[in-house]
Amino acid sequence: MKKILSLVLVVTVIASMLAVFSLHTSAADNKTLTITCRGETLAELPVGSEFIFRVGINSGGYTVNAADGEVRYDSNYVQVVEYGTTRSSGEINMDAYSFPASIRNSSLASSYTTAKNQILYNFVKLNKGGVGTFSDVNAHYFKVRFKAIAPGTTEVKHYFHDLVHIEGKDNLRLIHNSKPNDKLDPIPYSVETAEAAAGYVGDADGDWQLTVMDATFIQYLSAGRDSTYNLISADVNGDGEVNLRDALNLLRYRAKMNYDGNVGEWIFLSEQ
Repeated sequence: MKKILSLVLVVTVIASMLAVFSLHTSAADNKTLTITCRGETLAELPVGSEFIFRVGINSGGYTVNAADGEVRYDSNYVQVVEYGTTRSSGEINMDAYSFPASIRNSSLASSYTTAKNQILYNFVKLNKGGVGTFSDVNAHYFKVRFKAIAPGTTEVKHYFHDLVHIEGKDNLRLIHNSKPNDKLDPIPYSVETAEAAAGYVGDADGDWQLTVMDATFIQYLSAGRDSTYNLISADVNGDGEVNLRDALNLLRYRAKMNYDGNVGEWIFLSEQ
């Protein structure tokens, strides 16, 4: 009897090890998508994951009164993720996510539309004054979430049709057709970046799926053992700790029961 129990235990351990190996092999073999912009590689990320395309500008010390631009992409490789606050109508208010508070809270009239392979936007200041000067290109002027849907290499570009400073009755184009006004000192410029997701809430083993194995790995972490698993994703309920409550919440999520946390949300370090 003892020999049978020992054999069962050995088989169970081997099966668990093979399952772990299989999961990590599949994660390592995930196909990747390379995001470029004007010949520069911005990010490489697994197909199925999300990323943020962000535009930063330095307006050369000028306030911004109006802007008109677009983001172009290939829908064969990426798709726009509707992310933002929810209006009373049930629609997603993507303006609330894509534009920074300095634009959204400055009495501007703004619009944001999506079409095949492009996002169009514009805003204009309705009264005197403008949005404060943009001086840090790392602070986004405009951003949007995308999902990688196919492997390969694809380009995502941002174009300024116009970036305008208004003084009195005069309009001063800071950027036009993506070309900065080289008569200004300093010359305004923009920078495009892409931020890959740092994790996926609940995906402790890093295979971009939510399985019982993730709950097992979370228990492993909560026991204080060293691990290479994704700690930021293992904190399911977002309380800053990894413990058995996280494993329980993940299991409740899989069982379609009430749970705490944002299971299945993509994690971006810039938004933590």
